[in-house]
Amino acid sequence: MTILAQRLKEARVAANFKQKEAAEKIEISNGSLSLYEKGRRDPDPQTLSKLADLYNVSVDWLLGRFSSTRKGFGRDHKNKATKKYLDLQIYNTLADLPDNIRKELQPPVLFYQVLQLRDGVPITISKSYLPNSLPIEDLKKALEEVKENPTLSLYKTLESFGRKPISCDEVLIVGKPVNEEIDLLGIEENVPVARITRKTFDASSKLVEYCQLTSRTDVYQFEYQFML
Repeated sequence: MTILAQRLKEARVAANFKQKEAAEKIEISNGSLSLYEKGRRDPDPQTLSKLADLYNVSVDWLLGRFSSTRKGFGRDHKNKATKKYLDLQIYNTLADLPDNIRKELQPPVLFYQVLQLRDGVPITISKSYLPNSLPIEDLKKALEEVKENPTLSLYKTLESFGRKPISCDEVLIVGKPVNEEIDLLGIEENVPVARITRKTFDASSKLVEYCQLTSRTDVYQFEYQFML
């Protein structure tokens, strides 16, 4: 079931409407509303707006949308943010590294992969590659704690090692999800994903992280601010 379908039903029940009554209020068929609540069909924008008004909720809430200022996952979502550990290992040879990473980093490289969740909903796959200019053996031990503490912050961990992230460069490309992304994010194959390549630097402009993020676009809104 999609977030929209789930929230349409939750909002109707919370507003104390029966399905037939709600459908009549906005002049659609009970069958159509049933399909919306089962996730078999999405309402058009006008119908969605009418349902939001009827239930006294926002369209953004029904769609499960939330924003990111791109300051970091924990900073953006605070106590709503958790992580699910996926992988953590040191790549010791070039052959271990993906082709695109070989152009950026030399082994050994610490690979750290997590699934980022907001309110328990998976929203981003994060693959971090940490350079050998960092104490990667010690970092590996520290980051293993995410198994027990799903709010553990990579950036705060880097800061504790004297390499506080200060700035980053990002490239964002939107495309179709592959099977791994569909499975991990729990999305349909027709939901586009945003693939973000991020390079993060410390105060001395040295690279502390090369990160590949894959985020859902159906609920995730990206906000950017910059000087002109």
